[in-house]
Amino acid sequence: MYGGSWVLFSYEDAAALLRDPRLTNNRASLPVLALPEEERGQFDDFVAFLRTWTAFYEGDHHLLRRKRMDEVFRVLTPSRVAAVVHEVVNRLIDGWGRRHAVDVVQEFARPLPAMVFTRLMGAPESDHEQLDHWADDIAYLFGASDLTVEDVSRGWESAQLLMAYLRDLAADMAALPHNSILGGLMAQDNPGFSFTEAEACAQVVLLMFAGLEPSRHLIGSALLGLHRFPEQRALLSEQPRLWPAAVEEFQRFDPPVQYIGRMAAESFTYRGHQIEKGQLVLPHVGSANRDPKQFADPDVLDVRRRPKHLALGEGVHRCIGAGLVRVQTGVAVRTLLERCPGLRVSEQIEPLWHSYVGFHGLRSLPAWL
Repeated sequence: MYGGSWVLFSYEDAAALLRDPRLTNNRASLPVLALPEEERGQFDDFVAFLRTWTAFYEGDHHLLRRKRMDEVFRVLTPSRVAAVVHEVVNRLIDGWGRRHAVDVVQEFARPLPAMVFTRLMGAPESDHEQLDHWADDIAYLFGASDLTVEDVSRGWESAQLLMAYLRDLAADMAALPHNSILGGLMAQDNPGFSFTEAEACAQVVLLMFAGLEPSRHLIGSALLGLHRFPEQRALLSEQPRLWPAAVEEFQRFDPPVQYIGRMAAESFTYRGHQIEKGQLVLPHVGSANRDPKQFADPDVLDVRRRPKHLALGEGVHRCIGAGLVRVQTGVAVRTLLERCPGLRVSEQIEPLWHSYVGFHGLRSLPAWL
């Protein structure tokens, strides 16, 4: 992948390498690595834009930006996020009316995260489809490894359109809720580090890319997992206190992000193998979360587990939106199953999966209501 990379599959290796200081998360150039070398120069501006993402900084520069983003996310309390998710979920379900069948990915898991994030971001929810489309084009660049010039061009164009949209939104600070993601990132009244307008907008692009695709995949795979292990769905109905543990188990059992990319910041030897500076190292968390040395019966969904999974990363670069992912998934799946107790995944129509490597998720999951 990406012209050559190290892929490690065990839990022990994945956990160790995600915390290894010899590896950097500065992967801004990743989308162009699969292109012929003579084609990469045309995307220098795109790579420079990606380098403004907090996720791709290291050391003190990363810690300053990460602290500022953590402060913004603290405003998004679990109760506030849950209220927005619950409202959107109910509206989607109400829209089904008296129908007897739906595609719970296309008509629920896919639109839900974009609708929720658009609200939390501070934008009109009616814009969610366009914003989702732009974010999809960017996410594809980090989920697929066989990219073409056309793929990268499309992603760069969408990033520029999304930045223009966000800058228009940020221009009217008086109308932008301070407790929104964009409003919080734009605020200059904090004593520590502050983002410029362009930097604040760029972090929203990062959060949309990093949040929408994994969230919808996790909701879809959770519903499929409960279909394949019906006793676990019954257990959640009988013991709703297990829902927080269930969300963790959904992430362990079928994580939406299959590998978390790192790049060697220096040459070093790992388990007798020489890893050279600049080479890609891909801890495969999808495999690590099913490692039988770490988890008993790893291929069984068990909502009573208390797993220490790697789905959201490890160390200083752990997923910044982890709390949002957890609350959104729990509220969405639980509310759907409580409101539609007769929901059953179709046995006649096979689920359809996305084909790219980095993300694992469903394109379609027909179900009966």
